Amino acid sequence: MFLILFTVILSRIAPLVIFPLFYKFKPLENQTLIERIQAFAAKWNLKISGTYQFDLSKNTKKANAAFTGIGKSKRIILGDTLLAHFDEDEIMTVFAHEVGHYHHKHLLKGIILNSMITLVGLWFAARIYAYILQLKYFNPAQLEALPYLALIFLFYGLVTGPLGNMISRKYEFQADQFAVSSSGEADSFKNSLKKLAKLNLSDETPHPIIEFLFYSHPSIQHRLEKL
Repeated sequence: MFLILFTVILSRIAPLVIFPLFYKFKPLENQTLIERIQAFAAKWNLKISGTYQFDLSKNTKKANAAFTGIGKSKRIILGDTLLAHFDEDEIMTVFAHEVGHYHHKHLLKGIILNSMITLVGLWFAARIYAYILQLKYFNPAQLEALPYLALIFLFYGLVTGPLGNMISRKYEFQADQFAVSSSGEADSFKNSLKKLAKLNLSDETPHPIIEFLFYSHPSIQHRLEKL
């Protein structure tokens, strides 16, 4: 229950307290883009506290945009690399993708899913760990017992990791479809995906097993095929 509460609080304060520790945020300077973003957000009943740009380029050439926060801390953040390499139509489709996550309630679903996975994992780990302690004649204070606990979580993660990634990829496909249908800019969104793949040095055609096990986002090839 503490972990669930911590997750919600972290989602609430991250844009206001944590992200500014690593990046410098300032209000978006492009007034035309601000107006387009605000109009699109209003169309889908999305209330945001503001639209900001941040200095992502200080660490990487990757481009990124995100819809962050919950409640009154909801805001749109755009990396300066995105603003530098994408035109307004392309940026709007990337924004539309993020609104798609909001429209389909992916953040809320993600919190619930991760909370359930954590709850079940802790329940199993507690019982298996207690069995190992009894089998090996360890007491809970012995350091020799801790590697067994690490192994329990490792094997649990090997099962739940791909499951979580599979659900995440489904959410990304849904947000992609929303971006195209809501903006009417299929070509601009496809161009955005290609640019993102190039700037982020993504493997556009990973091996299917690698994608299944480790990719929280579908490969660019699969995203374009779906579109």
